Amino acid sequence: MSKKLFPEDAFFENLLLGLNNTLAEVPRICNVTIDKRQPCEKSQLVTWEQRHGVYLPEDMKKFYLSTDGFMLQWSYQYAPNDIRKVGYIHFRHLLEISLLRENVEMTTAAGPTNDQWANPLPVLGAKTKIFEINTINEVAKVCLLYDSSGCNISPKIYLLELSNLKWVFLADSFKQLFLLLAPHLLEENETRRSRLINPGPEHPYNVIDPNIFRVKFKTTSIKAGTTGKHK
Repeated sequence: MSKKLFPEDAFFENLLLGLNNTLAEVPRICNVTIDKRQPCEKSQLVTWEQRHGVYLPEDMKKFYLSTDGFMLQWSYQYAPNDIRKVGYIHFRHLLEISLLRENVEMTTAAGPTNDQWANPLPVLGAKTKIFEINTINEVAKVCLLYDSSGCNISPKIYLLELSNLKWVFLADSFKQLFLLLAPHLLEENETRRSRLINPGPEHPYNVIDPNIFRVKFKTTSIKAGTTGKHK
């Protein structure tokens, strides 16, 4: 008989598609740790939006009403005395999501409109607001970008390469970003994160249930059985 999970544990297991339990069973994988956090209050989201003058996307609101960010990491034992951290997923606390500090150039009419993978480049103007969601290996930043059309347009997710301040499109939504960061196994995840390659795989490694972020584990029980596809 399987052990009944507490609602909080069930939420994170469904959120990660059972990845943390799978990793614990893989030979040589060790130091699997997850930082579980309490949900944000609605008042915290409202305060953040009022401070920055934008509305958070609905899927991002649902995420932070379920957990105020989280962190999952694991290591791989290459040899008895050689253990390296190879996997890392991190979403900041809501209050740590702040405006980008780097000075980026405004978009010019003569500039390109698409990147090398035909994804749209951001339109940067006086009304553009860029928020830093995460930093990757000190070489790039994941950004939530409200373009110059104004804050009523759904923001997109971009990667900013710090060496040349070049933009790379990542996702149309926060949910899609989470799908991209839900990793496959072992050291390949760290390789993909550090290599600044085409971030849009033809076949996603995992499919996130869009209903996951609607859960409030303080008052509502979680139904197990969220499924994911692994390639």
